[in-house]
Amino acid sequence: MKFDKSGVEVELLHLDRKDWTIWATVGDRDAIVGTLGAHEHFFGPSHGKHEERPWTTQIVDFVAEILRGEIDVETTFRGNAPISVRHFNRDASGKRHSLGYTGFLTPARLFLWQSKRTETETASWL
Repeated sequence: MKFDKSGVEVELLHLDRKDWTIWATVGDRDAIVGTLGAHEHFFGPSHGKHEERPWTTQIVDFVAEILRGEIDVETTFRGNAPISVRHFNRDASGKRHSLGYTGFLTPARLFLWQSKRTETETASWL
């Protein structure tokens, strides 16, 4: 955990899998929370606006979903280089819902002679 004038940074490490982490950078009006190469942005409301669910509650809920193993992270590789990450949560019936996509600007995107492959990982702290 680190504090500075812009907020707090927190990193939670899995006991057995050191490559599994949950990290958060939280300021007074926004935050980013991530795991396994995927991340979510959270923003406080504009002045004078009312939130249905407070942004801070949304952060806690997202971290709880990660801890319970409810976030699937799908990484697409070209060769051995990651070129994009998608992440999903699952509802009570197990159906996946897309939460976000991140594409990486990497030279590997141009290596068209190398095949693409996708790997899905779900970290759980339970």
